[in-house]
Amino acid sequence: MEDDFSEAKRRGCTVVVAMDGSLHSQHAFESYLTTDPSKASELANEEERKIKEMFADWKDQIKNTGIDGCVVRTSGEPGRAIIKIARGEGADYLVMGSRGVGTLRKTFMGSVSDYVVHHAHIPVTVVRNRDEDNK
Repeated sequence: MEDDFSEAKRRGCTVVVAMDGSLHSQHAFESYLTTDPSKASELANEEERKIKEMFADWKDQIKNTGIDGCVVRTSGEPGRAIIKIARGEGADYLVMGSRGVGTLRKTFMGSVSDYVVHHAHIPVTVVRNRDEDNK
């Protein structure tokens, strides 16, 4: 059975690949370019490895600071997920970073930090990155 991408390419269909500049969107694009299932699987496995590595680093940071905390993995719309986790954990305060996206992107796509600030039930501090971190 042909996958959707192969079928679309075979029929000469127009395919939309959503890109936001992230590595995830780059992998989605690369997956589309190849119909080789092993390549898509390889990309997915690499992403999972990176996620597990990040989680291990975050857990180490939490442990090294002596904070009683945990790392939670969730899915769905990021802003809603952050608020749901904060409620579930009984949080009294929320701190989050800002990616510093441009005005145009924020206008069309919204901002996770904007969503959280406007929908959170608790105080929120949004920490902006230094300019050199955004390059």
